Amino acid sequence: MKKKYRMTLTMRILLLVFVPLWALSGASIGIGTHYMAEQQTRKLKDDIKLIARAIRVPIGEAINQGDLATVRRTLDAVFSLGQVYGASVYNEDGQRIAAAGIAGQEDSTDNPLAEQLVRVGQDGDAYQHQAGRRVFSHFVPVTDETGKISSMVEVTRRASDFSATMDRIIFWAWGCWGVVGLLTLGIVLLGYRQAVGRQVANLTNVMADVGRGQLGVRAPQSGATELGTIAEAFNQMLDDIEQAQQAIAAHRQQEATLNQQLERQERMAALGRLVSGIAHELGAPLNVIDGRARRLSRHHQQESAQHELSAIRGQVKRLTRIVHQLLDFSRSGAQREAIELRESVQAAVDSIKHELASVPPKITVDIPPEVSVTVDPARFELLLVNLLRNACQAAVSQVGVSYQSDADSWSLSVWDDGAGIDAELDPQRLLEPFFTTKPKGQGTGLGLAIVHNIVSDHHGELRLSHAQTGGLQVSLRFPEEVKA
Repeated sequence: MKKKYRMTLTMRILLLVFVPLWALSGASIGIGTHYMAEQQTRKLKDDIKLIARAIRVPIGEAINQGDLATVRRTLDAVFSLGQVYGASVYNEDGQRIAAAGIAGQEDSTDNPLAEQLVRVGQDGDAYQHQAGRRVFSHFVPVTDETGKISSMVEVTRRASDFSATMDRIIFWAWGCWGVVGLLTLGIVLLGYRQAVGRQVANLTNVMADVGRGQLGVRAPQSGATELGTIAEAFNQMLDDIEQAQQAIAAHRQQEATLNQQLERQERMAALGRLVSGIAHELGAPLNVIDGRARRLSRHHQQESAQHELSAIRGQVKRLTRIVHQLLDFSRSGAQREAIELRESVQAAVDSIKHELASVPPKITVDIPPEVSVTVDPARFELLLVNLLRNACQAAVSQVGVSYQSDADSWSLSVWDDGAGIDAELDPQRLLEPFFTTKPKGQGTGLGLAIVHNIVSDHHGELRLSHAQTGGLQVSLRFPEEVKA
């Protein structure tokens, strides 16, 4: 397809603005010089008329007296003025009787025009040729004492006198017009470059950068108001595109997060079903082993036998606790009722005291006694037990439980002064089932996973952070509707 030619903005400005103005100025100069030429010609003709009328009286008197010498002297005096190119006197028959200047160089002794004007008896003028040169002649009739026309005076001037001065004026006028036009052209181009061209170039460069994918660039909004408005609109378009891309990226991120959550929930559901089945299958054999070990301990009183049987029962209890955790992990749903939060926390503290070391950490509970919340009591107590057990195992000397509330939610935080978690470890990994940072054989990795499931069933949020005391802080936030 043939590319269509399009004029640049510079060419449009020159054709639509500069050229019409330049042509208008040229027309003005043409009209002005023509008017000046008319005025100059009229002035020169009037000068000739004044001279001719000034000499006709003395010439008429001299002719009436028959004094041709005086007539010639008068004509010579007129010719000496410099403005007159020639002068002649004709009798009533149109024959030249005296001449001066160029008129004296002619061979002809009569002038048909003079003869005609003598018969008419009026002034007249005309362009004619004398001695091979073009001249302008003005004729004035001369009368005698009776008022009869006795002769005709002719005063001539070179025709070039009428055009020489105007030719110079016209030459300089059109020359100045051309010079001013070139200067105006330069000013227009320079002004366009400063006022429009530079900003248009900047906009073009910005558009080229955007075309190459650099959406962070912005067009400068300085300069002419119209171009500034275009730059502002272009920048707004880029801002809208950037916001749209951010919204799309956020939507994709949210979609990816939801997909990950859905995939995790599907894995957790499948894992929960598997764990529930395994826990039920292990529960009965463990009860049988514990019962038989208890019966054997009554029949064998030897110290060695009692020690071995006690070790077997201890391991069975540990396996039983793991089975209970697995069953708690696989449970879902919540049957809520109002409970006293401080009493529930204290009951969880009492249930883990037998698990603590000989020098247990100090547990501080900062919860007002009148606070009541609506939760699933059994599962919420299991949540508290797992949090307090982990905190006490990690603490050096202090464990704290604190409560806060606002207009639409309430929160519970459990913290310790232990070593905390490794800075390179993603805290979210602690919520994965069977992931633990404890030494092998000391943890199942189900504690925080159970807590996270219970919090999710209560439509709450769980957040892990560094405590001010240096250890780990677990913050639980529940919406207002689960608060009594």
